[in-house]
Amino acid sequence: MQCKTDRQAAMRIATLLSLFAGTLAAQLKMCSFNELCVPIQNCSLYKPYASGTNYRDWPKELQKKATSNLCNNEKINNTPVLSVCCPTPLNSKQCGLQSSNKISKGKIAQVYEYPWMVLLEDSKNDFVCGGTLISQRYVLTAAHCLKSAKIISVRVGELDLTSPIDCLIIEEEMECAPPPQDIKVVNITRHPLHSERGKKNDIALLRLERPVEFSNSVKPICLPNGTPEDRMINPAFFIVSGWGLTENGTSFDVLRYARVPPVSLDTCATSVRQLSVALRLDQSQICAGGVDAVDNCAGDSGGPLQYVSNRTTRFYQLGVVSYGLRSCGIQSQPGVYTNVLYYLNWIMENVDE
Repeated sequence: MQCKTDRQAAMRIATLLSLFAGTLAAQLKMCSFNELCVPIQNCSLYKPYASGTNYRDWPKELQKKATSNLCNNEKINNTPVLSVCCPTPLNSKQCGLQSSNKISKGKIAQVYEYPWMVLLEDSKNDFVCGGTLISQRYVLTAAHCLKSAKIISVRVGELDLTSPIDCLIIEEEMECAPPPQDIKVVNITRHPLHSERGKKNDIALLRLERPVEFSNSVKPICLPNGTPEDRMINPAFFIVSGWGLTENGTSFDVLRYARVPPVSLDTCATSVRQLSVALRLDQSQICAGGVDAVDNCAGDSGGPLQYVSNRTTRFYQLGVVSYGLRSCGIQSQPGVYTNVLYYLNWIMENVDE
């Protein structure tokens, strides 16, 4: 039955491709902010029609809108994929930006750096993991962070855990960020196929009770928009940032960051087998790190593996800290991250505003 369903879906997409042939010959659209390039059947705007209705029977305005929003037509695993720029509460115009005149050069972050960083607080009022703000109401984190701890709230706009207000001196004048915001979590969505034993599908979303208030110290991070170019991303280095929080309770007082190099899955697999011979890596995961022993300490469980786009100079999140050999200061081993691009459709389906 599943094979028949897949064939029917592929046939519908192939039909759409033929109907859109004239548009596909032209230049495809570059998605703007508040849009992600996703398969047309996964976009809520077109989903009721793309899943079964003949394109010729679509409302004329919807036909026109779909045609003008095509952003991708390629084959993935020999299956035709037709994608459109889909409206989303993610990737606002503020995403991935931090105040450029306040960027520090060291590994201890300064005020206004990495303003998308989030702390997850459990029922014992302990911070147990990290995450990232991806919209005013949603936090992206790792599913394993939610297994043993009952997460009740998050904190955004934090830098130094020992200081009620974070300040810095600019041109001999002191400037202070607003106090951190503590917001209750009202809904937790773990990936339904998350496996603690196999360490797969390690991704989750937290919906907040109220929208966060954006400021220089609170902004969302950008997500890659899903175009073929995004799937070819190969930056010279990634950045991890966090307080070093893990489910085991270790942490730093001040937000830190570190540059880590990408590592191929084949190379990474050798290190992973030191944890368990049963663990297997696939395209739903990314590896990075393994040069400076201290680099393993900088990232939180659930925190981001990020890079700066040469085209937009914004920060984009490509991974979620999942697992690795946490041997801070002792030896260098790469870490394993959940591949955000792989789960982009799942994120879109579970973020409502």
